Amino acid sequence: MKRIVILGGGFAGIYTASTLQKLFKKHRDQYEIVLVNRDNYFTYQPMLAEVVAGSIEILDSVSSLRSLLKHTTIYVREISNIDLKERTITLSPNFYHTDLNISYDHLVIALGNVTDFRKSPGGLHEHAFAFKTLKDAIKLRNHLIDVLESAAIEPDPQIRKQLLTFVIGGGGFSGVEIVAEINDLVRLYAKKYPSIIPNEIRVVLVHKKDRLVDKELSPSLGRYAEKLLKKRGIEIFFNTELTSATPQEAILSNQMRIASSTIVSTVPSTPNPLIEKLPLDQIKGKIKTDSFLRVSDSVWALGDCAAVPIFNSSELSPPTAQFAVRQGKCLAHNIFASCFGKELKPFSFKALGMMASLGYRTAIAELFGKIKLSGFIAWLFWRVIYWLKIPGTSRKVRIVFSWLLDMIIPQEFVQLKAEIHNGITHLHYAKGETIFRKGDIGDYLYIIVSGKVEILAVSNEKELQVATLGKGEYFGEMALLNQKKRNATVRCLEDTELLAIRKNDFQVLVTNFGNLREEFYKTEKERLEKKMPILNTGDILDFPKEDPPPHVRRG
Repeated sequence: MKRIVILGGGFAGIYTASTLQKLFKKHRDQYEIVLVNRDNYFTYQPMLAEVVAGSIEILDSVSSLRSLLKHTTIYVREISNIDLKERTITLSPNFYHTDLNISYDHLVIALGNVTDFRKSPGGLHEHAFAFKTLKDAIKLRNHLIDVLESAAIEPDPQIRKQLLTFVIGGGGFSGVEIVAEINDLVRLYAKKYPSIIPNEIRVVLVHKKDRLVDKELSPSLGRYAEKLLKKRGIEIFFNTELTSATPQEAILSNQMRIASSTIVSTVPSTPNPLIEKLPLDQIKGKIKTDSFLRVSDSVWALGDCAAVPIFNSSELSPPTAQFAVRQGKCLAHNIFASCFGKELKPFSFKALGMMASLGYRTAIAELFGKIKLSGFIAWLFWRVIYWLKIPGTSRKVRIVFSWLLDMIIPQEFVQLKAEIHNGITHLHYAKGETIFRKGDIGDYLYIIVSGKVEILAVSNEKELQVATLGKGEYFGEMALLNQKKRNATVRCLEDTELLAIRKNDFQVLVTNFGNLREEFYKTEKERLEKKMPILNTGDILDFPKEDPPPHVRRG
């Protein structure tokens, strides 16, 4: 069977896969459609602001990939490498240390974009909330509830002021929608705390341009949004940027400092970092395609990660859902056509309009570049249009009931503190268990708390014990430093307790503490000088077919 692999489960990837399913219905014994995504669900991003506000339930904004794509093979994994020369995709390990390779005949890159703080100076990455994924929305909602709970019992007026101040950076669609929902939520639920006075709450929107939604909508609608948000108590700073953040304050480009425990940054998103490594022509980090969404004979690209020209136009497609949906349908047609020698269809589409919610059942909308709506009518139109676009009948029904209940029954103001992240993980292995094998991915540095392990060199399917490690010693660091796979197998000689540091956390340590990196290399050198090259478990060579070196005794 030939395989069509789609990378990414956003609007572009989903609609490409669903259209391919229909087109290849009679050819399922010849072609396999594969979709790779980090989550097993599709997130309907226009609804994320309502998740923060509690207008809809958390799961109402997502749909199961397996329900939407019943004739597509789903891989729920992170992508670690794309090899265009070998036509393979490498997926990161899950539960085990072994990666997974998928070959393809046609590759569709629909990786979308990611929130990128790399170009933002200061501590935005560490202290500002992003607003891109369902995880971001849940995390932000939990935090908002947390600060209100803390402010209600805080005796220090300065700390109380800091807790009740909310700063949002960016006045585009995302910034306007999230600042409106945050303002509605904190002012509504502050009423449940008798100790919180309404005028203590301060919500600030910072925008680098001189009007809101300046790229998306007309000046009149931008001014309407400004007037409405100010009327609801939101402060707006124009021609100013959120440049930095600390745990206690937001720092603006005009050197103003605002004491705040809640800072949200809607910084411009950038294409997925995987794309940077690909040997493809790019325009501002996006993969360059022709008007057929084709990159080469076997590679296609679309959505936010691609620079797709609009047929008979000098413009590129904007990164919006309505364009991604149409691109997916067009690309699926072109893959089908290329497989069966038919004519390809160029991508052509004109935007139908843009809409933004302003909370409290108000919105702004501009349709076909002529019709302008605002207030309740625009909000009603906004809900109907987005509801119609939600994939899946069951999801549509659930959201309608959530909206109806939201109008009748007061929302529950509760937290769901389910997120757990430990930079250091405690692991227990029993005697005889293998921690990792030769050829596995280097994903952890291990420190032995108690017990003993043996290091095994593998040659000609034989295992040779070349070293043992005990309490206080570590292994696995060189595979992480050198980005190599494991060159040895490690097995427990006793019940063993380990501390495991994840690869990403390890990289942060060695990047910021140069001496630590040098210390690891120094340890490697000392081990090599002692004729014990296996101790680092990341830089050992296979033994030849003949007898091993004299210093290595057979176990």
